[in-house]
Amino acid sequence: MKTLKRFVLVGAPASGKGTQSSFLSDTYDLKPLSTGALLRAEIAAGSELGMEAKKYMDAAMFVPDEVVNGIVAKWLGENKDCGCLLDGYPRTVSQAETLDANLSQMGMEVDIVVYLNVALELIQARMLKRKACPKCGETTRNGEETCPKCGTEMIVRSDDNPEAFAKRWKDYESLTVPVIEHYQAQGKVVEIKVTEEGEPADVSARIAAAIRAYAEK
Repeated sequence: MKTLKRFVLVGAPASGKGTQSSFLSDTYDLKPLSTGALLRAEIAAGSELGMEAKKYMDAAMFVPDEVVNGIVAKWLGENKDCGCLLDGYPRTVSQAETLDANLSQMGMEVDIVVYLNVALELIQARMLKRKACPKCGETTRNGEETCPKCGTEMIVRSDDNPEAFAKRWKDYESLTVPVIEHYQAQGKVVEIKVTEEGEPADVSARIAAAIRAYAEK
């Protein structure tokens, strides 16, 4: 049976990655990697990488790959002994190739890529119903008016409109799909197809079964 320690989670906008990221982290004892949180931590620490990233973030520009790759490599080096979950990274094939090279230098590799392949029409329907809590950050998918966690009035996310979604989908197809293909060529992708709306727990159970089958190959 394969030992699985380094997971990558990929999927389109509104594919349910947030929910399934929590499931994977809890079930497989994985430390989640958030590039946004890492960037903020490096800035707070005043590191050279953090100060470089801050210049771009202050100008509302994308942080260059070399800076993000450096910060991720540093984090991976500091967390060699624990399982980890990368969600939102790698975003491009270039980042994936750098990740592979950095892990190889440490005697490690990406062990498995969980791909949430959710039908476009289902994602569009979710987008129309999704709301967020401006206070605690809870996201719901059934059009709730008040937050189920803290009771605050829910709002529609600024990026949950047809124009913004069209751009995010285009970015997903041009950037993320090639990353999936990169790892499919390595035989590391577990694909979970979702064509009908259902309970997140059902998707989680399908993910667990697919991971078990992959590990037993």
